[in-house]
This record gives sequence, structure tokens and C-alpha cells, in this order.
Amino acid sequence: MEDVNNTMTPGSASEWYDLGVFYRRNARFGDAINAFLSAAELAEDEALKAKAMASVALIQEINGFVNADLMNP
Repeated sequence: MEDVNNTMTPGSASEWYDLGVFYRRNARFGDAINAFLSAAELAEDEALKAKAMASVALIQEINGFVNADLMNP
């Protein structure tokens, strides 16, 4: 990772993926999706690309979850 203006900028697909994991763990879902998409775009390894895209799908599923029972008292 390179230090740019006191922030870390990932360089490789695996670094972008790790950053996405960090953001997801800290509930920064928009940043996590962007990091995972960057990882998928840069990944030469199909397994890492699939893992990154699965992480994006998981976050989208979490954000779209609706508890129908809670909405119908």
C-alpha cells in the first residue's frame, strides 16, 4: 500500500479485498462495496474475483433485508 496524504491506498487486488473486509467489519458498507469491486476488477485470480463479488452480493442482501413480521404488528 502507498501512503498518499496520510491515507493508505491499496495497490493489489488482495489489498483492496482486505480493505473491503475492514470496511465491512466497521459497517461502512458503501466503502466496502467500492473496495470489493476494485478488488474484483484488478483480480487476475478467478477465486479472489468470485470472493469479492460474493462479498458485494452479501452486503447488498444485508442492506435489502426487510423483516415483514416487524412491519405488520
